[in-house]
Amino acid sequence: MRAIVFRPVFRTAAGLLACVMGLVSPLAWAVHFDIELRTAPGPVAGARITTDFYGDLTEWAGNLPIDGETGQKIYPGYFGDLEGGPYLTDDPGFQAFAGTFVRGELVAYRALGTLRWWNPATGRWGAAPQGIEVVLYGNIPIEVEIGYDTDPAAWAEQYAYYSGGTRYHATGVSGPLSAFIDDAKSGGSFHAHLDWKITAPAGAVPNVGAYMVTLQFWSPALAGGQQKYLPSAPVQIIFERGITEDQMRAAIQARISARPPGAGVRTRVPRAPWASP
Repeated sequence: MRAIVFRPVFRTAAGLLACVMGLVSPLAWAVHFDIELRTAPGPVAGARITTDFYGDLTEWAGNLPIDGETGQKIYPGYFGDLEGGPYLTDDPGFQAFAGTFVRGELVAYRALGTLRWWNPATGRWGAAPQGIEVVLYGNIPIEVEIGYDTDPAAWAEQYAYYSGGTRYHATGVSGPLSAFIDDAKSGGSFHAHLDWKITAPAGAVPNVGAYMVTLQFWSPALAGGQQKYLPSAPVQIIFERGITEDQMRAAIQARISARPPGAGVRTRVPRAPWASP
């Protein structure tokens, strides 16, 4: 997979997103990008897990859009990449470089909140349509895998629970709220791509628009009998589903411009340089 090389000068995060969006939307199947996990100040007790962007579009690293309502980082996602078909993707993946963790330590995600939907007809965010789900397929716990291999009947229920994935929908999350991403390899690094899928009721297709999920990252690793790492701050992933580049920009801008509850009414929202006219 060949990286796209470009070196524009960005004066604002919005300007950066304009260029990134212009490249990623039509080429979503041609680029690779991850949520990079780090530990600060390193793989020591009390360190916090933090996140950043990593991938072909390196200019986005350290300069992610920020949700105006929650203060959470926003990462992109694109259903319908070339590998998965119209409703599947394995990006963003998850990666940590050498020195981030200790070999053998497990890293997991925790699903939060509800599935949100940007309606291209109204230009507004709200609850996802009923029956629409975004599914993240985490790894099945090893004890469940072994149990199912040795005694399928006894372990069938637990196996089906984990293999069904973490399912975001309009009212919350079903299935496992947390699942493992990977374990750290030699040097404390890992690189994993889990499968994401958007689904609709039988006979229907998922509504076009943008879909937003929230998750954070944690590790069950222990130090002195206590959880070794502090979990990450929650992050958001906004997935494109059948909309144009300009519409995806508008969906992300709507989150950047969102206000926390009780923060008052914003009388004027400046137009981002990359926003569609």
